[in-house]
Amino acid sequence: MDIASLVIGIIAAMVGFIPCVNTLVILPAIVGLILGIIAFKKKKTEELPSGIALAGIILNALPLLVMTVFLVLAMVTGETNSINEMIIK
Repeated sequence: MDIASLVIGIIAAMVGFIPCVNTLVILPAIVGLILGIIAFKKKKTEELPSGIALAGIILNALPLLVMTVFLVLAMVTGETNSINEMIIK
């Protein structure tokens, strides 16, 4: 479970910073975060190294934190960037 969390976290961290598709990261990042937390707790009770699970937790929490900040800023300012407003010159 810890490796699955890490892989999902790497993908979520890379895709989470792309402006038009970053909202698609929410569900996989939540799943990866849950997997990471479960693996971290399991490794701690068995007294095994839990670095991969911790890295998965961090990499899955980072895009969720960024998306939360973006949503709060969009609500406060009322400005969002949509695909319709983007003009390619």
